[in-house]
Amino acid sequence: MNDKGIDGYRVYLERRDGEADLLNRRLAGREEFFGGLEADPVRSAHPIDRSVFMRNLRRRRPEPGVDRKMLFLLATAKLNQAGRFGVGLGETYGLNSGDDLPPERLYLELEEHYHTRLLAYVLDIFGLPFQVVPPPFVMRQFVKTGVFLPERLGFPFVGAAEMAGCVMFDELRRVGIEMFADEPEVAARIERLYSEILTDEVGHVGYCAARCTPAERTLMRWLYPRFARLFARQTFEISLLTDREKLHARLDRPFDVEELTAGLSNETFLAAHP
Repeated sequence: MNDKGIDGYRVYLERRDGEADLLNRRLAGREEFFGGLEADPVRSAHPIDRSVFMRNLRRRRPEPGVDRKMLFLLATAKLNQAGRFGVGLGETYGLNSGDDLPPERLYLELEEHYHTRLLAYVLDIFGLPFQVVPPPFVMRQFVKTGVFLPERLGFPFVGAAEMAGCVMFDELRRVGIEMFADEPEVAARIERLYSEILTDEVGHVGYCAARCTPAERTLMRWLYPRFARLFARQTFEISLLTDREKLHARLDRPFDVEELTAGLSNETFLAAHP
């Protein structure tokens, strides 16, 4: 892990992501990554009922009797819908475009686009499509608050949300690996795709922390477990997949970057500890 402040983070983003193309929403380095995935497709032999998936995709809570594999796939499809919604709002209002903004803002926005694509590749392993669905009402209001807060107030709010996102993605990564352990290639592909997102999310946490004062970082740490519990309730499949007591115990402990990154093969970067 690196920790050389925002200047170091900019260098890291350029090295990891390559050239940024806002018009086409592309990062050259990420396109190479996806090219490798497409050249080496992985398919699961587990039978997945597409009609059950589609029927539950827009439900607030899944139907009774939905099995754990389906819950995992539904959580995968739903978890980043709030992030996608927020990125769309930010783009609509041009919040991350302009010569007066620091260059890393563009990279962070484009990375969020790729998170949706990474999760779509998880679904593709099982022959399922990715569809845009509106996040629940509460999450839409939550996202709007984060997008339209004044910048000075926004960093601790967004940083806490990124911390919560790290834990949710890590929990689903762990569940997916364990659930499909009988198909090693599938488990490895799930780990690789989720690890790409988690690598980015850790960087986003560090960036927000670096932009905060010590008091604002204290606020980030206070908000983080509250946001994480909200995310788990709003993506209800996560609540069904995880052990509630263990998840809450994890959230009661200080945010642990080393725990999150211990199993990652990617280079990670933390501009500042939250």
